[in-house]
Amino acid sequence: MRWDWRPPLGFLVGAVACLAGGLTVASSALVGLLVAAVVLLLTRLDGAPDPAWDRRHYDRRHGARGEVQDLAWAMVGRDGRVGERALRQLRDVARSRLARHGRSIDDADIEQVLGARAHRTLTRTRSPLPSVADLRHTLDVLDRLGPRRTPTDDDAGSPLS
Repeated sequence: MRWDWRPPLGFLVGAVACLAGGLTVASSALVGLLVAAVVLLLTRLDGAPDPAWDRRHYDRRHGARGEVQDLAWAMVGRDGRVGERALRQLRDVARSRLARHGRSIDDADIEQVLGARAHRTLTRTRSPLPSVADLRHTLDVLDRLGPRRTPTDDDAGSPLS
């Protein structure tokens, strides 16, 4: 290990400059120590950033097992309430299911079609988040709508026409 001459030189330069400027010996020595400490810090600092952690990137395909596992973890948040991620996914499912029937969550009479509890679950915008039972009930209501609109003879009288 080599001896570093830069901090002592900084001390001397700082102290001599202060003495030449008219400061006392004690004040000059103190300024010299400060300059030496700054020089020491600047010589020891490494400008290169620390290497970042290498993150593994998994190939996630739609419907993959990992996606189901992530959704299961997001299902129950704090206090037995569903997480925000599960609620967003439920809203996406509801939008696509209702769109297949030519409807939207924002329709005026959609509460009559879905029911008050499911409608409240889908349109909730503030705390507390819905419970797991509310989420399950809303999924059941959306499941009963069916994946596609089925034309019937009395299509004009159905709530999804």
